[in-house]
Amino acid sequence: MQSGLTRDAIRCRLGRTWQAVHPGVVATFTGGLDNHQRLIAAQLYAGPQAYLSSWTAAAWFGVESAREPSIIRFTVPAHLAARRSGQIQVSRSTRVDLGVQERGPLRIGSRARAVVDAAREVRGERRAQAIVIEAVQRRIVLAESLRHELECGPRRGSSQVRRAVEAAEAGAWSVPEADLLELLSESTVLPPAWGNPVLTSASGEPLPTPDAWFDDVGLAIQVHARTFHARDADWERTVSGNSLLGEHGILVLGVTPASLMADRVAIRERAERAYLAIQGRPRPQVKAIPLVEMRSPR
Repeated sequence: MQSGLTRDAIRCRLGRTWQAVHPGVVATFTGGLDNHQRLIAAQLYAGPQAYLSSWTAAAWFGVESAREPSIIRFTVPAHLAARRSGQIQVSRSTRVDLGVQERGPLRIGSRARAVVDAAREVRGERRAQAIVIEAVQRRIVLAESLRHELECGPRRGSSQVRRAVEAAEAGAWSVPEADLLELLSESTVLPPAWGNPVLTSASGEPLPTPDAWFDDVGLAIQVHARTFHARDADWERTVSGNSLLGEHGILVLGVTPASLMADRVAIRERAERAYLAIQGRPRPQVKAIPLVEMRSPR
């Protein structure tokens, strides 16, 4: 009777003008629920102390690679019961999330906790990398915030999250770029590569950003992925960017995600040959700033 309606009154309307959405949750209309209504209904079922978490919260903040439409994730304090109903999964946690925020009837966990939990709980290291890298690249959360959350969180599943955070910290803007930086780091010939540095010409003109950069010789490596070059305009910008780097004396090596997956050794050896071939020539007159330095607080 808290709503002013008896059980009989509710039962009378169900199946006619109302519908049962979850146990104890009724929608006062018929037909499908939109995404926002689905979340509100799930929040009512999960309870007032629950908050959207993991991939559901990460997707709510805009991390597209975290979307998992089949399951809505919630977290509740440890003294409450974990439970599941249909698409809703409510888990317990002993760790208090101090960043929980309220958005109307919804309660949303903190950005860093959501992204790290999503990367920990999804299947597959590449999916975890995609979530973390997208969150950092789109400035949804800082890499240092993810690092802090990772170190404070449980050890279970932390290895794939750790590698994903390391890839984001190295400057990777996509999973193929993370693959590239990882295989380059395995070389005994090459120095550490910079991921996505800021380049300018001697006159201060902004230059295209290479995916990987060897600053001592001015060698750039670009990953040409169909995902990012699907439109003609995107491809034209890529070709023009490579040409502009070449005009300033920068050697550009192009690789594809398929080649990175098919033969890592061949790609690494190709980069090593190029590096050794230009090692004795004058370095191009360009200025490079590592992405890590750009992110560091002043």
